Amino acid sequence: MNTIKAKDNSSMIVAKGLCKTFIMHNQGEQMIPVFENLDLTVDKGECVVLHGPSGSGKSTLMRALYGNYLINKGSLLIDHKNQWVDMSQAQPQQILDVRKSTMGYVSQFLRAIPRVKTLDIVAEPLVVLGEDEKNARDRAGELLNRVGVPQSLWGLPPATFSGGEQQRVNIARGFITEYPVMLLDEPTASLDSKNKQIVMDMICEATQRGAAIVGIFHDEDVRNFVGTRIYEIESKKEAA
Repeated sequence: MNTIKAKDNSSMIVAKGLCKTFIMHNQGEQMIPVFENLDLTVDKGECVVLHGPSGSGKSTLMRALYGNYLINKGSLLIDHKNQWVDMSQAQPQQILDVRKSTMGYVSQFLRAIPRVKTLDIVAEPLVVLGEDEKNARDRAGELLNRVGVPQSLWGLPPATFSGGEQQRVNIARGFITEYPVMLLDEPTASLDSKNKQIVMDMICEATQRGAAIVGIFHDEDVRNFVGTRIYEIESKKEAA
């Protein structure tokens, strides 16, 4: 187990000395540096906005935090039930346990599950945590109402929904559990102004309850509204 007792402070994410390089195996083993010696600490109640040019490694850092990408060097500590879990070394079962109750991830796209009803897709994270199915569905309905998904669609699989409808389902699913840590990758990208504001309010509410949030927001208005701090990432590709 790659855990140690978490320090008695407000930090939920502590990344130190992160280095990441991609190797292009189909292009003569060419090495593409992404970031080098990157440090990041995120406390409870912060929404840290990752900012930098395209290709600077914003999405790569998010995926490393979530345990989808391995890093070449450094440590990536997440406070999981008052224990530090190093996501750069954690075993798959440990990563899944962190995702189950500590860290949520809202991406730009809903990975629609064939033939599963929208209401059940949104309710699932609560059911997995042991919540009564009726209570989970009731909460899912409240969130779907809030993000403007009409009740007539709740019994249908979202695979045939519009991009904006799918993203609102994605957001409802991501926010149904009050995760202590949240990763948000362009959650408002395909939304109209009304629904964008609703999601911005939901992000601020999560920050106010103490969630530690890391987000990518290309929309400057969204970035300024929800962000408590900007974290600049320089492109190593341009410097290489």
